[in-house]
Amino acid sequence: MIRRSFLSLFIILLFFGTATTSLAHSINMNYSDLNIEGNEILYDLFIEQTDLFPQFGTDLDNLVNDELASQKIESYLQKGLRIDADSKPLTMELVSMNMAQKGAVRGMEIQLAFIADEEIEQFNLHYDLVFDDAPAHTSVLMVHAGEYFQQDMIDSTNRDILINLSQDLPQPEIGSVLWKYFVLGIEHILTGYDHLLFLLSLVLIASRFKDALKIVTAFTIGHSITLILVATDRIQVSSHWVEALIALTICYVAVENMFVQKAKWRWLLTALFGLIHGMGFAGALAETGLPKSNLIGSLLTFNLGVEAGQLMFLCLLLPVLLWLRRFPWYRKMMISTSCLIFVLAFYWLIQRL
Repeated sequence: MIRRSFLSLFIILLFFGTATTSLAHSINMNYSDLNIEGNEILYDLFIEQTDLFPQFGTDLDNLVNDELASQKIESYLQKGLRIDADSKPLTMELVSMNMAQKGAVRGMEIQLAFIADEEIEQFNLHYDLVFDDAPAHTSVLMVHAGEYFQQDMIDSTNRDILINLSQDLPQPEIGSVLWKYFVLGIEHILTGYDHLLFLLSLVLIASRFKDALKIVTAFTIGHSITLILVATDRIQVSSHWVEALIALTICYVAVENMFVQKAKWRWLLTALFGLIHGMGFAGALAETGLPKSNLIGSLLTFNLGVEAGQLMFLCLLLPVLLWLRRFPWYRKMMISTSCLIFVLAFYWLIQRL
C-alpha cells in the first residue's frame, strides 16, 4: 500500500516538477504590439508573471500599485528596452501598468509611449528584458502604421530589429517564421500543465501502445478542428469558460478512471474533449497574433508543434506506465493517481470559475 501511494505521488510530483520548470520558460503569451502615428510610438507590452518572478518576486499585484516599487519596474524597462530613431534613443514614458489575465496566463501589461522630434519613418528596437532569468523568453512583435504591418519574434538571438516604414522591408523568410510557430506549438504543450495532465489521465488505463495511439490521435483530430475554427474567427468563444471547461474535462476523465478498466471507447470521448482543448490552444495563439500573409501555414505548423510536444511527452511516459502495468497493484496505484489528479483539476475548476 505504501509503495502504491508513493508511486502515485511520484508520478504527480515528477509531472509537476517538469511543468513548474517549463512554466518559468513559457513563451506563449508574451507580446510587443507597436502602433506608430506620426512622431509617436505607442508600445503595448505583455510579459508573463513567471518570467518576472526572478527579478521582482511573486507579489506583482502590490508591486504595480506601489509608487516606489513601480519606479523600480520603470527603471528596469529603461535599461532593457530602447527605441532608436536617427541613431538617437527616444525618450520613454510609462503610460500605464497593471496585472492582466490573458487566457489561462497572468502577467504584467505595460503601455509605453516614445516620442520623436519628427515623423518616424525608420527605427531600431532593442529588446533585452528578462533574458537573464528566462533565456527561452520570446515576445511576438507586431508593428502597425496605417496599412503597414510587420511581424517577427523577439528571442535571445533576435533582440535588435530594424523597422522601416517608408519601404517594404523583406519579411522574415517563410521557413523561419513557420519554424518559430512550430517551436511555439511544442513549448505551448510542454508548458501547458493542464493539457499534459489531461493526457496523463487519458493514458493511465491504456494497456497497449495501440490504445494510447488511438486516444492521442482522436485528441489531435478534435483539437485541430477547433484550433483552426477559433483562430480564423469562424467561431467565437469565451476564454474564461474554455479554461474552466478544460479543468472539468480533466475531472471527468480522472473520475472515469476509477470505474473503467478498458480504453476501448475512450478515443471517442477524447475526440469530443479535444474540441474544448483546441479552443484553449487557439486562445493562446490568438494573443500572440498571427501573420496575415501566412495564416494557414502558421496555424498548421503551430498544430504540428503541439503534436510533436505531445509525442515527446508520451514517449517518455508510456514506457513507464506499460512497465508498471505488469504489477498486480497497478490498478490501485492508478486509482490513487486519478484521485490526486481529480483534486488538483477540481481546484483549477473552482479557481477559474
